Amino acid sequence: MTGMLTARGPDRVEPASPAPSRSTGSWSAHWPLSVLFLGVPLWWAIGFMTIMPIAMSVVMADQLLRRKRSVVLPRGFALWALFLVWVALGVFVLWVDAPGAVPGGGPARLLVFTVRCAWYFAGTMALLWVANRSEAELPTRWVYQLLGALFVVTAAGGMLGLLFPLLQFPSLVELMLPAGLRSNALVQSMVHPSAADIQDVLGRLGPRPKAPFAYSNSWGSVLALTLPFFLVAWFRDGRRWQRVLGPLVLLGAAVPVVYSLNRGLWLCLVLGAVFLLALQVHRRRLAPLIVTTVLLVGLGMAFVSSPLVTIFEERLNHQHSNDRRGDLVVQTVESAATGSPVVGFGSTRDVQGNFDSIAGGSTADCSACGVPPLGTQGQLWGVIFAQGFVGTALFLLFFLYVFARCWRCRTTTETLCAFVLGFFGVQLVVYDTLDMPIVLVMIVIGLLCREQYASGRDDPTGHSAVAAWVRVREVAPFLAVLMAAGAVVGTGVALLIPSVSTATVKILPTELPVYLNTGQSSVSRGRTVKDRTVDTEAALVVSGETLGRVAGVSNPSAINELRDRISVTAPPNTRLLTIQVRDSTSVRAEDTARRVAASYLARRTEFLVTRKEEGLAQERRHLAALWAASQPRTEVNGSVRAPLSGVAARTARNRVQTRITRLSLAPTNAGEVTAVRPAEQARKQAEVPITSGAALGIAFGAILIASRRNWRPPRLRRRRAPQRPHASLVREDARRR
Repeated sequence: MTGMLTARGPDRVEPASPAPSRSTGSWSAHWPLSVLFLGVPLWWAIGFMTIMPIAMSVVMADQLLRRKRSVVLPRGFALWALFLVWVALGVFVLWVDAPGAVPGGGPARLLVFTVRCAWYFAGTMALLWVANRSEAELPTRWVYQLLGALFVVTAAGGMLGLLFPLLQFPSLVELMLPAGLRSNALVQSMVHPSAADIQDVLGRLGPRPKAPFAYSNSWGSVLALTLPFFLVAWFRDGRRWQRVLGPLVLLGAAVPVVYSLNRGLWLCLVLGAVFLLALQVHRRRLAPLIVTTVLLVGLGMAFVSSPLVTIFEERLNHQHSNDRRGDLVVQTVESAATGSPVVGFGSTRDVQGNFDSIAGGSTADCSACGVPPLGTQGQLWGVIFAQGFVGTALFLLFFLYVFARCWRCRTTTETLCAFVLGFFGVQLVVYDTLDMPIVLVMIVIGLLCREQYASGRDDPTGHSAVAAWVRVREVAPFLAVLMAAGAVVGTGVALLIPSVSTATVKILPTELPVYLNTGQSSVSRGRTVKDRTVDTEAALVVSGETLGRVAGVSNPSAINELRDRISVTAPPNTRLLTIQVRDSTSVRAEDTARRVAASYLARRTEFLVTRKEEGLAQERRHLAALWAASQPRTEVNGSVRAPLSGVAARTARNRVQTRITRLSLAPTNAGEVTAVRPAEQARKQAEVPITSGAALGIAFGAILIASRRNWRPPRLRRRRAPQRPHASLVREDARRR
């Protein structure tokens, strides 16, 4: 396995920089990175694992500021910097209501936004810090060893989650937090150590390892991203004991890999194996190709002959989360496209209901009945929702630009960067990588930048941070003018948005009596749905018959126009219908809302009366049949059929008569209006067009400046008073004369 990921060969040239040695460099120079990765078990145990990368990024930022005059920026960093501007602009749209999401929001939304910004900051500092550390200060092989050690710790955490799936305990950080903050779900996931998540994925409860991270998907993401470093650090550059124990570590890691049921991780491993074979074929290196092929075939045969293949097949047969993921992705993209396509919504949003019911939500017995927030279940969808399509383009362009600089795999670092970016591209679709994964990706990009600067492939003189800061200061007034102009245009667009008033009526429908229920059911997404649910009641509210009475016409276009102005929701796990009607005036909105509620209750009353009459008619026919059966009757052949016995006939008739009496006394009350909220003028949500206009102004200015590298923005000419020459200059001039 030695040399499988290295780029050395007779037709390959290593960088001109000094070859990295086995030295760990100066501890005082690289201690933030070493402390971060060497102390992972400790940080997890005390509840500091999620916070530690952010804390170390602050230290890295301080060290960069101390040597700011010599800091260089990676090529393409302008794309990432502009993306960070998009992230920062998200604070202005945090409280914008997204289509399909629960309206409103509290301080918790700002907490989520702050955490996301902190992770972007941590990734940026890791990139700049590594890129500006010399080989003597931070040896490349030491970074390989650190990330290889993280792979070992992650694999060990996976085994811990399988052996002790119920292991969890309050951490030191958790005990120090106030009770209100500690009860927050996001904070709880960050500071409460747990070895595994107990989930029902295969039709039975089972553990999914996640130690030493907060989520199972984070565990799988880190394991895949650090695997290439482990192979290089332990097999190519490792000591003898590492080369001996390396295969055992890989075999041990295979067990939690399979039991994690992590399809994203599996796909990364398959992609890595294919990429590795293709790389060896491209280099025409026969010996490594044979070793790689034999190794992969051996691992495949061992896997097929082991009990792990059963778990693998079961996971492939249980694709229950695909529909929910697909629906969430569609709703996320549609919400961003219709609500805020340029700058997004700044952060995630809770979904209104779930994809089976408008009142769906998590319960104590069914945590999976709820839907994850919009902007989760994949970093790509999170960026689309939080930063819009323009921000997403900047995000992807940065990583594509980096991949274009390493895909040739001329050196070991380029090869590792290509593997990591390939894995990262897969994970963007299925994982929320705004955690330790984004820090790992930025570290390897920093190594790539440093190597290419040291080898002479890139000239660092043109990428000085000081020069970039001077350039930003020069163009700042110009960008500010464009930003203000875009904001003014956005304000004009906001003023053109017509005012809309919204009236709300809440109705609590009565439960359908059991003896009026037909017992019929339908199947939706594999679940049995009764014939009368909160969703069928919501459908009755916006039905053509109900709205036709409100509109006073039977014209389908008029009914559809009214239906477009009505939304029906329900709080999670309740039967309380919330009807909202939008109109141009508050009086019309409130009047329409009341008439819709009245029409719905009338229609439901008619339904209950009809069902009651049908039930009575059916029971009376049944009673008549029992009376007929109790009388003797002559058959066709002349024989006389004996009637039912007196006791049995009386019992059956009494039972039917009791049902008839209950049906006759059954109430037909459809429900009651519990609240009528006076019409209020809906917010125009002017933040979206104003922020979008300002962002587009910045983007236009950045494109203009980038297209003309030596261009300087025009400055206002000022009339300056003639300055008196210095006395020494006057005397010198007199002497010359």
